[in-house]
This record gives sequence, C-alpha cells and structure tokens, in this order.
Amino acid sequence: MRQHLIAGLIATAGLVPACAQNNQYLVRGTDRSVGVDGMITIQPQSEDVNVVSVELVNLPPPERHEKSKKAFVVWITATDGTPIRAGRLTYDEQSRVGTLRATTPNDQVFVQVTAEEDSATPKPSDFVVISKHVVLKREGTQGEI
Repeated sequence: MRQHLIAGLIATAGLVPACAQNNQYLVRGTDRSVGVDGMITIQPQSEDVNVVSVELVNLPPPERHEKSKKAFVVWITATDGTPIRAGRLTYDEQSRVGTLRATTPNDQVFVQVTAEEDSATPKPSDFVVISKHVVLKREGTQGEI
C-alpha cells in the first residue's frame, strides 16, 4: 500500500499543480531540500478539531542536509502567526519516508517541516524542508488560500 502511495506521489507531483483537491495538498521540497515530494491532508475529526497529516517521500536523513541536524520537526501556524510545534516527523531512513499526524482547532494553517539540531526546539529554524498553506474545505463552504 505504501509503495503505491509513494509511486502515486512521485508520478503526480510533476503533473499536478500544488493545489488542493479534497483537502489534500501536494508539496515539493524547498531549494534546500530538492527532490522531496509529499502530501499534506487536513480532515475534520470533530466540529472543533481537525487532523493534519504530513507524508514526505525521497527525504534524505537530516544530517545529509547539514551535519548538525538530527531531526525533522513539523510546525503548524494559525492565522495569528505563532508557530506551534506539532511534533517530530517519524522518519524511516531506509525508505526515506517521513510521516506525522497532529491535531489543530484551526481550519486554515501554514504547515512547515524544518530540519533541527534538537527535536524539542521551541521555535522553527530557518532550515525549511517543505511549507504549505492548507485550508479545510468543509461541506457547503468554499475554502480559500
């Protein structure tokens, strides 16, 4: 199943613009992380809680980006501009896949993955691997980016 997802992400990443379809957003690595592809999904869990899922493929180990980097951290920033540490990206070095699921009360957020020296860091570094604004499109509403 995971191999089909990875193949699908790789096949569609170059063909589909980075736009939302059914609360799913394709992402590509920044200039500092060329070759990384992935998907960010935002789905309602309840009326007040949404689940943000991040899955990245072709992700080199953090120390390959920079020797001092030890972990990838996911950040969720709401419209107030304060980044919240969602957690450490679970990373499989053999498959080069990183995943994380986190919750937020917000329907519109900015998601970033950064390479960090310490996974418990209180604020994101400037070493951004991917970033994307995502908007939950609820039934009967129109989400805008």
